[in-house]
Amino acid sequence: MDSDELDLLSAIWILASNDENHIISYEGVRHRLALPAHVDIKEMVRRRPELFRPAASPAELNEWKVKMRDGKFLSSWIRALPNGEKTRAIESLSVEDVFRSQFRAHRGSERSPIEIISWGLNHLDRLRKAKLEAREVTAKSWQMWLVFGVAAANVVITIIFKLLGK
Repeated sequence: MDSDELDLLSAIWILASNDENHIISYEGVRHRLALPAHVDIKEMVRRRPELFRPAASPAELNEWKVKMRDGKFLSSWIRALPNGEKTRAIESLSVEDVFRSQFRAHRGSERSPIEIISWGLNHLDRLRKAKLEAREVTAKSWQMWLVFGVAAANVVITIIFKLLGK
């Protein structure tokens, strides 16, 4: 996981914690964050079970679909579609196309308090710092081996020149 992915997870965390609807669609995240098609949001969410809960119950999804058909809680990507395609997009949503914050797991969950949002952001920041520290340790290890290699090469070359000089 690179720092770009952690930055993206931070944005997804804020959306999932603070959206008016507790169910978030992967396509909605892609639309709101202007992400290219190759970014696997679903996999990123799946790998962070301490933050996110993939899927939703069929009953919850159906309730959301009813509200969207009535023009309420429309996901931004559906709102951006031409009128003829909105209903089709709503109907095509499955429980596998959505996720929730781990802290908004129940039907009708309110937006997360700032303490929960901060906890998630701090958690991701700790992961970011650990990744950076691991890179620094690896870089120092390579530096040590490089110094050792140069010193060994210097000894070998010195021995060869001494042997050739005699």
